[in-house]
Amino acid sequence: MSLKGVYNRRVSAYAIGALFLERSFQDAKQEVGMSQCQVSGWLAWHHHKVMVMMALHFILSEKILFKKEMPLLSTYDVREIMLNVYPRKGMNQQEIMEQINKRHAQRTIQLSKNKDSS
Repeated sequence: MSLKGVYNRRVSAYAIGALFLERSFQDAKQEVGMSQCQVSGWLAWHHHKVMVMMALHFILSEKILFKKEMPLLSTYDVREIMLNVYPRKGMNQQEIMEQINKRHAQRTIQLSKNKDSS
């Protein structure tokens, strides 16, 4: 393999890593509350960041666990399940699954449109 090919692979790997990192921060800010920290001390700030990381770790483990049944499961989906099932039992399981499947259908349509345009 030529030097240019090795360089292109490295650049591609860095770009993919940066995309994953940016998406992780976006999920942390939007879905888990990383940007909602209003504390006055370093200890509280660190505690908040650790709780955010633990929440993201849990969500990621759920996404990995259900990858075969629901390949398009997003951070928002897992958060929605947790909000509706655990604390208050607002929706039943069938209603939640219908809502998630509807979003997955919309994502599939969007992905096919994006593939067609490129």
